[in-house]
Amino acid sequence: MKKKAIKIAASTAVAASAFVAAAPAQQADAATNVNQIVTDAQNAGTVLKWAISVEGSANYVTRPYDQYNAAKKAIAAAEAAAKKATASEQLSIAAKLVEPKLQVKRAAAYIDAITSSEKIKELTAGLDAAIKTDDIEKVEKAYHTATAEYRKQTILLDRVYGQSTRDGIRDAVKPAIEKLVASVKNEVTVNMLAKAAAADVKAGKTADASKKIAEAQAILDANKGKLKWETSLIKSVNDVLVSLPLAVSTVSYVDSKTIVVTLTKPVVAVAGSEFVLDNGAVVTKAELAADKKTVTLTTTALEAAKKYTVTYNGSSVQFETPALGAGNIGVDATALHAEDDQTLAVTASFKTAQGTTYNGPVKISFTETGYEFNTVNGIPYSSLTSDTVYPVNGQLVVTVKAAAGKVSDGKVKFETLTGASGTVTETKYSGTLNFYELVDTTATLAANPTGAELAGTVKYVDSANNYFVNSNNEKFVLKAAGNVYLDTNNTVLTLDAFKAKLTKGDVVTGTYISGTGSTLKLALDKVAGTDFSVDQEYMGTTNAFRVEGNTVTLTGTGEAGKVVSIYTVGTLRPVAQTVVASNGTWKQALAVDPTVAVTFSARQAAAVNEIAPDLGAAGYTFSTPLAVVAGKFKAEAVNPGTTGDGSLSGDVVTFNVTSPNDADNVKVASKAQIVLLDGDLTKATYVDGVNGTSISETSTGFEITFGAPSTIGGGDGKLSGALTVNSATGITNEYGLKVNITNSISNY
Repeated sequence: MKKKAIKIAASTAVAASAFVAAAPAQQADAATNVNQIVTDAQNAGTVLKWAISVEGSANYVTRPYDQYNAAKKAIAAAEAAAKKATASEQLSIAAKLVEPKLQVKRAAAYIDAITSSEKIKELTAGLDAAIKTDDIEKVEKAYHTATAEYRKQTILLDRVYGQSTRDGIRDAVKPAIEKLVASVKNEVTVNMLAKAAAADVKAGKTADASKKIAEAQAILDANKGKLKWETSLIKSVNDVLVSLPLAVSTVSYVDSKTIVVTLTKPVVAVAGSEFVLDNGAVVTKAELAADKKTVTLTTTALEAAKKYTVTYNGSSVQFETPALGAGNIGVDATALHAEDDQTLAVTASFKTAQGTTYNGPVKISFTETGYEFNTVNGIPYSSLTSDTVYPVNGQLVVTVKAAAGKVSDGKVKFETLTGASGTVTETKYSGTLNFYELVDTTATLAANPTGAELAGTVKYVDSANNYFVNSNNEKFVLKAAGNVYLDTNNTVLTLDAFKAKLTKGDVVTGTYISGTGSTLKLALDKVAGTDFSVDQEYMGTTNAFRVEGNTVTLTGTGEAGKVVSIYTVGTLRPVAQTVVASNGTWKQALAVDPTVAVTFSARQAAAVNEIAPDLGAAGYTFSTPLAVVAGKFKAEAVNPGTTGDGSLSGDVVTFNVTSPNDADNVKVASKAQIVLLDGDLTKATYVDGVNGTSISETSTGFEITFGAPSTIGGGDGKLSGALTVNSATGITNEYGLKVNITNSISNY
């Protein structure tokens, strides 16, 4: 109340007392007003919710602009009022506005979807009008316009919240355009292929023209009597076929006495004498397949790793036979682990390019020093006179031991040999061989404050066998009874819980006793959660987290309701701020550049958007900096091509890893592949173990022995000039992150 009944003639004391009495009432009124404004925003959000729902008044046509604008206005009023409230009240108001804000976001998607549906109706009408003109060129143009724009617009349809509402909008427009597009898809495709093939013929790209005509003919054959404009489309295809020169299109190697050629167009018959091979090889038989374009040629024996040219009707195509055994060494790339007084067994299998058992010469060696062979197929290695050995039934089993004490990360190297000179035809590597020293005394695990290698840094964890290995290749056995295990917050853990958190890169501190009585703490958890607390000490800035992608989420503790400011080292203004929750924890996602390392630090701020002094200045307490490094790892070709003969086949290209800590931790999966792209957009895929290609790990990265591509297409159909790596799959580091190859391949 305003206390209007107080008379002007009243004493000063009475007036003063009346004013004091009024203040609490005014505060109560203000609080009531804020609450009402927030309630109004919540109510506006509810009204908007029903305006965009099929269960409410949504009809897929009307845009609820009035309700949308009213909700936005009410939310803005509530947020303005909240600025005058206390910190705890601000948190409460923010929580109450979450739902109306969500409805505004959903309403925006609903309004966009209505606009999108109207555009789709226009696209449908345009394509329908083109079809009615009976002009395939107009149809093709309208088809491309409709499908390209439809792909964009349908994304907006799928953003609508609520299955029934979303289906209602989509069902009103999608079936009609999809049915219309499907009704002329084959006709448009044949027309495009025929025109593209005609252009290829003019450009002299007969092989590409042949492929396009074959694809067009397949569509015509599969839809005979069902296509609109069928007669004109058949004529277009036949016109190109007539203009296409009869020539060899492709050649495929089958085995040492069989190749398959495809012709640019069908023929009535063929004879072996029509096909000529060079380098002394002779075609003894030719068989024409039912498609009248595919010819299987039987030849005299073709030499391994040799280039041949097949000539027919004045045209020539070159192919290359694979190297003996290429792509046919099988070795498990899984890392192996043992104590330094034990042995490890590595098994490798061998076969020829024809898939038969290979029992020829194989050279065995190590990529690193510190290892010795113990036995080869059960025979003591010390009794052998050479490191060239022979598989038995296509298999070698070698046992390995440490030459002297602990050693790790080396691999067994297997090389198949051929010819009197012992030319290497293929190389494969085992997984890493790790021998650890068992710690059987009392040891102290502590961080080195200078930032050097940490005694407690975890290198490897074997949860099944209850042990971990530190960066010094020392093995620590974990026992359930008699030991104490702690997490980063000094909470006591069971052994299983401790093992579940323990991963490579973590730091363990404490006292280790080989029997019982150990007390071990997970001082730095680098994988299972970024405990970036303003109260927590870290072991030095060299212990960086690996990040894949472009975000990192930091978490920590603080005083409930306080503001936490996060900085990158060297900045005076925070890059992000958040409020500590009532349970004393906070979380903040931050964008990071995956190509640049960054270091974060945090502190509880005195005020929002404060300007802080340099990190570490007197009177300001910051968390110990936390370094974040790029998750991606990089490699570059160090011998980008070796022969300079214009063909990759037979070339061995070595890729060295350039990112830190990844050089000896490359993992090559079975059937790993690399896709190369040249200047005219010819794209070729090479797959490990296919057509003579071999991809294997090395101590500094990996190497690729190139055979024939498993697929090749686009451009002029053959690789030339500098080759960039379009993609590489199955080649990762120990974190499972994909490799980035930073330079091109040339001089091949």
